[in-house]
Amino acid sequence: MKKIILSLAGFLFLALGSVQAQQLPHYTQYMYNMNILNPAYAGSKGTEVISFGTLYRSQWYDAPGAPKTLTANVHGALNESNGIGLSFVNDDFGAVKQNMITADYSHTLNLGNANLALGIKAGVNLFDVNMDFYVIHPNDPVFAQDIKDTHLNVGAGVFYYTDKYYLSVSVPNFLANKYNDGKGYKSTDEIHLFVAGGYVFDLGKDFKLKPHFLVFNNLSQSLQADINLNMLYLNRFEIGASYRLNDAISGLVNVRLFDNLRIGYAYDHHISDISYYSPVSHELFLNYDWTLSKKVMLSPRYF
Repeated sequence: MKKIILSLAGFLFLALGSVQAQQLPHYTQYMYNMNILNPAYAGSKGTEVISFGTLYRSQWYDAPGAPKTLTANVHGALNESNGIGLSFVNDDFGAVKQNMITADYSHTLNLGNANLALGIKAGVNLFDVNMDFYVIHPNDPVFAQDIKDTHLNVGAGVFYYTDKYYLSVSVPNFLANKYNDGKGYKSTDEIHLFVAGGYVFDLGKDFKLKPHFLVFNNLSQSLQADINLNMLYLNRFEIGASYRLNDAISGLVNVRLFDNLRIGYAYDHHISDISYYSPVSHELFLNYDWTLSKKVMLSPRYF
């Protein structure tokens, strides 16, 4: 019985047929996971830093077959104008597993008090459906064998930033890839547009206020938005709250444990219909900035 329940998400994914669309994972702590969404972010922390990041999200915690997402990325600057990065996303949803591996390149134009970075990303999407679950009609050819498919991924972005604020516009994947096309069902990648921004307000010597926003959309869904407000104390401790339109209210906390290491956690309480099945989601991130020279004193970065 448990096996049947755990297979429900994967079965529904297949049963929806040709109308099924692949959605990109979303993140509550997107401001600390920018390299996944926008390749122009690569190298934005300067030539003396190589940045490593990882994030784990348990969506709709404890619901059978609920999505679980793991991201990892590394990026740095080759020189004052060029940056590179590598990112990995593992997304599991019931019987469906998808791995995305992409390389990023950015070119930055110095505009005096601001920087404008243009970025591209390219890689592969590895799509896998494990058919090891109970079906009512085991002879149905759709369920006869596991599904494996691979497609290219190409994206681009723009990142405008200063020491105090940023604006990000990106499309992580321009290709509406079709998976398992002509084999009983078809799944298509959605093309998403992401627009994000943030600002840092000084509130005296020790406190800073950091509002952020993220707006995203695709061809089949209405506009979605996240609004976030964080308070930073002593450039080390941070606490905040977010609202995702018609979906969730979130609490966030993070701390800089050492000069270059920051760890954070987000708790989402869902207010949409999904709350009947699972009211919460959890998210954890870990970022580390490796300084290449101990003689260089780096200025604080707020995003």
